Amino acid sequence: MLSSNACAQTRSPVDDTPHEVLYPYRDKSERFGYADENLHIQIEPQYKNASLFTEHGFAVISDSLNKKGVIDQNNKLIIVPEYDVIHLHTLEDFTLAEVHKSYYTRWRFWEWKFLPGFNLMGTGNDNRLFDTKVKRLKKTVFVLGDKPRKVRSERLTNKGYTDKYFDVSTLDSNQVLINGRLYDIRAKGARFIASGIIDPLTVYTFAQRKGVNLYTVDRKGNRVDKEGYTVLDSIAFKVEDVPVGKRLTRDYAPIASAYRNEEGLIFIYPDFSKALPRLIHENMHPDDPTAEELIRGLWMLASVPESGYFVFMSFRDGERFFRFLDTEGNWHQTLPPDIPFTVIQRSGNILWPEKEHYIPRNQIPEGWKIDRISPLGDSSMYHITLQQGKTVRQGIWDFVKQQWLITPEYYEVYPMDNTRQWRYHSEYDGLWGLMDDHGKVLIKPTYYSLHPDGWVSQQENDESISFYLHPQTLEEFREK
Repeated sequence: MLSSNACAQTRSPVDDTPHEVLYPYRDKSERFGYADENLHIQIEPQYKNASLFTEHGFAVISDSLNKKGVIDQNNKLIIVPEYDVIHLHTLEDFTLAEVHKSYYTRWRFWEWKFLPGFNLMGTGNDNRLFDTKVKRLKKTVFVLGDKPRKVRSERLTNKGYTDKYFDVSTLDSNQVLINGRLYDIRAKGARFIASGIIDPLTVYTFAQRKGVNLYTVDRKGNRVDKEGYTVLDSIAFKVEDVPVGKRLTRDYAPIASAYRNEEGLIFIYPDFSKALPRLIHENMHPDDPTAEELIRGLWMLASVPESGYFVFMSFRDGERFFRFLDTEGNWHQTLPPDIPFTVIQRSGNILWPEKEHYIPRNQIPEGWKIDRISPLGDSSMYHITLQQGKTVRQGIWDFVKQQWLITPEYYEVYPMDNTRQWRYHSEYDGLWGLMDDHGKVLIKPTYYSLHPDGWVSQQENDESISFYLHPQTLEEFREK
């Protein structure tokens, strides 16, 4: 999370009078409107589909042709339903809408498609030499308010549809990154700040890519210093004055992103606060890989934030090692206990520290082993997957209390959004139910799907229907 020192917002894009929260309500005709928490209809059912309102009072609806638009809590059309796709993104004071609309044009002759069925004798099924209809996609990001204001727009042919969505990262203080471009969002629209932005580096700075160089800029787009960094595709380590080279790419994933400054110092992105040591000493721990083996077997190199260490994940003879290199070039088998640091795969599975750091062996049922441990947000709760042969079970472990919050007896168990409740099912392809954080069943397995925001699906009269389930009140928002 970021906190900004720039662009304090004083105006709201819409009426900021508090509104009663409304929820999607499905009637017997399969139309959606909105009801309050007491199931009193506030917006009559009239839409084919309807989403939850954002905290700023906007929701996506669909008309009878499945074209999507946006309404506010007064049922005022903010964006008319004429789009194929709409995604909402929430900032501190604003909601952004990314909209997609496809269409055809005949003017882009360089993209006409040759039709191999063309026949000079006119005997084919299609006598056209070219298909002159070119499918196009226009995608736009708006700031929502009484009048939507455009932030950015692009047009694509179907050749570019693989990247048809904007890469949108919402930041604090109403800043947003859209495909590497940084904007301040305001009531009257957006102010462009800088391009080439990769990621936030600190609370106050970003990494900016310019060609093969990298710079640091502040949240106003100004360079923090004039010194740039050059991207490296390999690192020449020195082990006791003996050079050991290592390329930074594997077949399917990078080992690290490394940059060199004008003084020749090498930094591991995104930490530019400390450089790799120029000289690395031999690893003196018995039965450990040598320094050269750790480098040649390197699979992942990262900086340990707010410390004087780098982590090396290396393999030797099929065995994985986590070792730590300090800025003086010395090796360590572990980190000091006052440095919290976790290595997590993209899937969420924790690789380091070892599983025994989180849960004692005597808390694992006999005959079972830990397959995966995943953190649940910033809490002290961990999602645990146990395995016995081909059988898996999941539970929730409280690290602070060192006890099971949800015992590992379910096929899957996951948290609901913004509640202390959990959705679960007991067998593969089974129905989903709801329990509280004491393991008490609130709703027995009933639904074919149960999403963390409360949307459920259920089989009824040989048809799958979806509707909203209020997680706190346990009310189904539908006409039965």
